[in-house]
Amino acid sequence: MQYDEFKEFIEIKEKLIKRSSQLHGLNVNLLDYDEEYHKIIKIFMISTFGEIGTDWIEWYLYERPSFSGTIHKAWDENGKEICYDIPSLWHTVTEYLK
Repeated sequence: MQYDEFKEFIEIKEKLIKRSSQLHGLNVNLLDYDEEYHKIIKIFMISTFGEIGTDWIEWYLYERPSFSGTIHKAWDENGKEICYDIPSLWHTVTEYLK
């Protein structure tokens, strides 16, 4: 996988998360409908980035932005902030790229 493909993948996932959240706010629950797609995407991510790389991607997508609007941060072993945008996420997960 190249960076441009990764960037597009993350941007699409962000749009899907936003859409699901907006629909949930309207009391529309698509969880059962979307569940199989999430499973397929997870299989792809693990086969591409391994468990650790996938964990970082999921952290970036689902845990970094909190429900209150706070943006959580992560740091490497040297105290340098990581996974704060798509390029820095890419830099982090390429270590695990298969």
